[in-house]
Amino acid sequence: MKVTLIRTDKKNVPHVTTSTIEKLITRIQTDTKQQTVQDLRRHLPMLVSLGWQFKDMHLLPRVYPAVELTKASNGDLAFKNWNGLVLLTIGGIDDCETAEQVKTAAMALPSTLAAFRGSSGKTVKLLVRITSVNGQEPTTDEEADTLYQAGYVFAVKVYSGLFHGQIVQQEASAKAGFRMTLDERPCFHPKATPLVVPDEIDLSGLHNPSMDTPVQKKVSVQRKTDYSKYSDYEYLYRSAWEQVREKMGSRFDDDPHREEAFLTELARMLRQFDFPEEEAVLHMRSHLWTREEDAHIRAIVASVYTEEEKGKQQSNPLRIRSHQQQIIDFLESRYVFRYNTVMGYSEYRPNNTWVQPYQPVDERVLNQMAIECRLAGVDAWDKDVLRYVRSAYVPTYNPVDEYLSQCRGKWDGKDRIRELARRVPTQNSHWEDWFYTWFLGMVRQWRSSIYDRYGNQVAPLLISRQGWNKSTFIQSLLPPELQWGYTNQLDVSEKRQTLQAMSQFLLINLDEFNQISPTLQQGFLKNIITLPSVKVKRPYGKHVEPFPRLASFIAATNQTDVLTDPSGGRRFLSVELSGPIDVSHRPNHEQLFAQALHALDHHEPHFFNEEQTQQIMESNRQYQLLTPVEQYFNDYFEVAKDESEGQYLMASAIFAHIKKMVGADLRLNSLFSFGRTLTNMPEMIKKRTKNGTEYLVKMRK
Repeated sequence: MKVTLIRTDKKNVPHVTTSTIEKLITRIQTDTKQQTVQDLRRHLPMLVSLGWQFKDMHLLPRVYPAVELTKASNGDLAFKNWNGLVLLTIGGIDDCETAEQVKTAAMALPSTLAAFRGSSGKTVKLLVRITSVNGQEPTTDEEADTLYQAGYVFAVKVYSGLFHGQIVQQEASAKAGFRMTLDERPCFHPKATPLVVPDEIDLSGLHNPSMDTPVQKKVSVQRKTDYSKYSDYEYLYRSAWEQVREKMGSRFDDDPHREEAFLTELARMLRQFDFPEEEAVLHMRSHLWTREEDAHIRAIVASVYTEEEKGKQQSNPLRIRSHQQQIIDFLESRYVFRYNTVMGYSEYRPNNTWVQPYQPVDERVLNQMAIECRLAGVDAWDKDVLRYVRSAYVPTYNPVDEYLSQCRGKWDGKDRIRELARRVPTQNSHWEDWFYTWFLGMVRQWRSSIYDRYGNQVAPLLISRQGWNKSTFIQSLLPPELQWGYTNQLDVSEKRQTLQAMSQFLLINLDEFNQISPTLQQGFLKNIITLPSVKVKRPYGKHVEPFPRLASFIAATNQTDVLTDPSGGRRFLSVELSGPIDVSHRPNHEQLFAQALHALDHHEPHFFNEEQTQQIMESNRQYQLLTPVEQYFNDYFEVAKDESEGQYLMASAIFAHIKKMVGADLRLNSLFSFGRTLTNMPEMIKKRTKNGTEYLVKMRK
């Protein structure tokens, strides 16, 4: 894989070179020549405020990661090879700590090849591996652009789950690039797994077939209906533009007053075409001005739409709005709100058809909205905005229900769940059926309520040596749209944090399961796995409230003797891997969850019956961590099957014999705990007598 670097000299002559991706990462880490990148980062705030350009920008070559280019005889750049990469830019980087957090989060996804800070220091660049469904690589510029565009849209959709609203819109072209940068700690994963780009990716938002010239290529995560609506509005905008130009002539760039009249008339025409106010701003901005002049556009559009509203109020006194209604109308004209019932907060996005991902309404956003209200002539403070945003006027939204509703009724009849289980190589013949039942339990748990009697009471436990893809497989169980609901960083010793996580996450991976202490494993962990709902107190809340439990558990470990529950570890589906898990391609999540919903709708069991539970406990014995007392018992006694081969003894008699043989090495807190250990031993036969409980054992010779 070779990336292309192009540097332009003082005579504006491009110089094309290529480099392997490994050498590029090394250069990013060590390229301090002339300190150009440091100078750019240091001077950038002042340059932006003055509107100046960085004088040494030509010293920073542009890097094109998606394709290898070559310089043709006519001087043009020609396609040579496809690298299978798309470039994503994460914005909103304020400091080194934030940049490191973003890089770490990005590298958690198996498709991230590299992550490093951009040349400005305000962004993080991600190189994401992609491939087509059939694995064929493009051989021409056109094919490369087509696959890149589809891969870019899909990658944005996948990574938006990690970076809410931080993905910077950029050109979706195979020749998209970035300025050479400097990052002393770039992240690089040469064995990254490519995202398999579906054939049905909707690219209608990348261009408008009804226009002679393409729209500026911007991609964001949005509903498919928004793409078609944007195209319709764009067609109407063109029509309005032509009508105003026929009526008034050109835009009169040399006469600001006549130009203002032209744009005002254009806004009126859009109003007549029933353009929403925010939609009118969006289309005028994309065709007329740069972002620095948004305020000018908004002022023109707002004056026209406000004038129209005042006219309606004068003709109909009943339309006069209250102060609070004015605030609501203004906010809803600018934004779309929803209350995320899973996360427990309100979210917003711009109210137009070229939307950004929903983002939480935090304190900064509240202040921004209040200022926008006042600038528009609506007397509002942040508390007025907060009153509406946190009210029942904002519609509720459940991301899990929305995803499952998109999968319902689409199952093709193939057993995708057991097929996924077969990617885990193991000698356990029950694994496929165990995984199937647990998967149904996980999906049902997402649809639970506080009134359910049972939770998903078992957790798969994957056992193998390091590097066999356990964590990668576990994370891949959730689709990209629900990756926000996965965590492997939960400290189960923090009880309040654990209960809260169970109400907000969908899948909790107890990674390094062997590090959980026996006390926690036998007590708190065993208890919470069975809970149907959780009770926690919100931050600054006054009461403990019940919440539906969403999370199911799964675990991974590198050690075989990890179960410490003397009753048999019935809560864990322990399977020892016989080889690495196959994670070469992503699961078909739509079919997986469509099958699960179909099974649940047809009342297939999502829990284990008594016979299956006994199978689980029998299988788990080989992974049981024996205490020293149990090991000493096995040295000198064994469980007898009938009185002909053994005798009934009290726990004290058994203990006394072991103590006699072992001496001071046997340490036990109480005889009562020793009796409980005997009671929990598999197949132990016991009877109750007037002297107490006696156990049928056989003394080893």
